[in-house]
Amino acid sequence: MVCKRRQINPLKQIVLKLLWHQFIILLFAAVGSSDIIDFGMPPAVDSSECSRTCQSDFCSEPLLLKYGKFCGVSYTGCPGEAPCDDVDACCMFHDSCVAASNNDYLSTVCNESLLSCLGMVKNAGGQKKTFEGNTCSAEEVSDVISSVVEAAIVAKRVLNKP
Repeated sequence: MVCKRRQINPLKQIVLKLLWHQFIILLFAAVGSSDIIDFGMPPAVDSSECSRTCQSDFCSEPLLLKYGKFCGVSYTGCPGEAPCDDVDACCMFHDSCVAASNNDYLSTVCNESLLSCLGMVKNAGGQKKTFEGNTCSAEEVSDVISSVVEAAIVAKRVLNKP
C-alpha cells in the first residue's frame, strides 16, 4: 500500500502560515519579550543601528522582514531619513506613532493607523511604485505587515495591556 501525501489547498497553506506567525508573535508578547517584538523606534536611536538604505529582505517572513528603511520588527530608519516608497512611509509614520506612545508596540491607535495607511496605499495603487533594487512585492510586504499588526491588535485585547 502506497501512502499519498495529501495536498493542502494553497490558500489554506497561507492561512496556516499566517496563523503560525501570529501565534509566535502572541507567544512572545505574552512572555513580555519586548526586545523581540518591538514595532517602534527606540527612544534614543543609535545611528549605527538604524537604516539609511532601502532594503528588501525576507519579504514573506514577518519576524525577519526588512523593507525600505522603516518596515520590519526592530527595524527602523535613521532620524530624518526619507521613506523609500509609500508602504515604507506607512511604516515610518507607525514608528513615529509608537515612539510618541511611550514605545507601546501594542498601541491600538498606532496599529490601526498603520493598517489604514496600508489600505489607502493599496487602494491608490501605491504598491506599484517602489524603490530601485526592490526584490519584494510591495503588496506581499503590505500583507505580511498587516498580519503582524493584526496579531498585535489581538494581543493587546488578550493581554488587556493599558
